[in-house]
Amino acid sequence: MNKYKWHPFTVVGLAVLLASLVVGCGLVPSSPSPPEPAPVSAPSQPPTETGGQPESPSRAYEIADEQGWTTVETFAGEGGQVTPSFHISGREWRITWTAGAEYPEYAVLDIFVYPDDLCSLPVERILYSGDGSGGTAYVYEGGRAYYLKVIAAGLLSWTIEVEDYAAKASVCPVQITRVHYRGADYIEGGETGFEMVEADEYVEIKNRGDSWQVIAGWTLKNMTKGIPTFIFPIHLPSDVVPRPWALPPHHSIRVYTGEVHPESGGFCFHYCPGNIWDNEVPDVAVLYNSRGEEVSRKSYTIPSDGGTSADE
Repeated sequence: MNKYKWHPFTVVGLAVLLASLVVGCGLVPSSPSPPEPAPVSAPSQPPTETGGQPESPSRAYEIADEQGWTTVETFAGEGGQVTPSFHISGREWRITWTAGAEYPEYAVLDIFVYPDDLCSLPVERILYSGDGSGGTAYVYEGGRAYYLKVIAAGLLSWTIEVEDYAAKASVCPVQITRVHYRGADYIEGGETGFEMVEADEYVEIKNRGDSWQVIAGWTLKNMTKGIPTFIFPIHLPSDVVPRPWALPPHHSIRVYTGEVHPESGGFCFHYCPGNIWDNEVPDVAVLYNSRGEEVSRKSYTIPSDGGTSADE
């Protein structure tokens, strides 16, 4: 037997209280959206890390199908092979494959997707099941180079098409516009015997957009050699509150090999051997954002007569 007895007025009071709470919660106004930042008229007020246009990979596709997919590479063969490397700029890409076999139940087709780095593990494996002639597999990462290792046996032929998703590979306004590979400076080492060759080489980077671009923590790298790597500073020097390093609209900066030029940003690899950018075999300069996604890459051509290329 319940020794507690509820009075009717108590029940009614509780019901009214609960109803008022429900109505009150429903009437709480949502937080207003933050106002759009005012246009910047001078390079003295860089935005916060959330200002400006969003970062995005750098590749612009000229040819894409109605769904936004564009072909990067197509490979074909009968037996196993390791494909040449290819570059993916978007954050999503796919592999479409077909295979022909007289006896599918005895055929083998394994496709391993590897990042184009030393000692890397595969990021995807596609296994032929023998119950069909093809299929499609999706990979949800990118901004780098990959290659395929194909293991095949008992097949008449196979074809692999690599496609990147163009809608997720839009152009970032921050681009490498020039690689000055042929420097002239030569620094004697003096008593230490240290020498630096072509310290005045540089890579020029420009913000082609109409708004500030935060490039704090971005990296610039010689992709061909794998070294060296330059990391942009996180904050600008400030007497009050540190602000994220940002590139003004339509503004260019340079990253020198071994010299500091304040008028172009004052950035330098401080690479002791010097000669980062080869004068005989073209290297590739690559710019990555703070998430490690590629936003721009640029190489150069070396004239056969030893003159200055158009990229200079």
